[in-house]
Amino acid sequence: MRSGTKHLRIASVLQIVLGVSSILLTYFLAGEADETTILVSGEEALWALVTAYAGGGFQVLAGLIGLALAKKKSILTVILGVILFIPQLLYFMHLDGNIGLIVFNIILLVIPYYYLHNAWKNFKA
Repeated sequence: MRSGTKHLRIASVLQIVLGVSSILLTYFLAGEADETTILVSGEEALWALVTAYAGGGFQVLAGLIGLALAKKKSILTVILGVILFIPQLLYFMHLDGNIGLIVFNIILLVIPYYYLHNAWKNFKA
């Protein structure tokens, strides 16, 4: 068995859970904004919704591919890991000084890193 197989499966399941959670959170919070608190145009809001749904869908897809290819040497899982990790890292680097948001995003950064790390271990084995 490859050295990253078990952990890649765990990371893939975590990515699926994170993606589904993101989709559900977006769905339930989309209509909660009050008209007096909206500071963006309708086009910007639509773009934010589409991006949120696409990001969650991509996380689910990457998790499913990681589960399917966990026993194989696959560069695709490594590429998906990089695609998952880089945007989360960039978002983390642009955070303000809110400690709660920083801690939450550190947790969100660990999951794609765990996926990428184990996809790389699986690829190199």
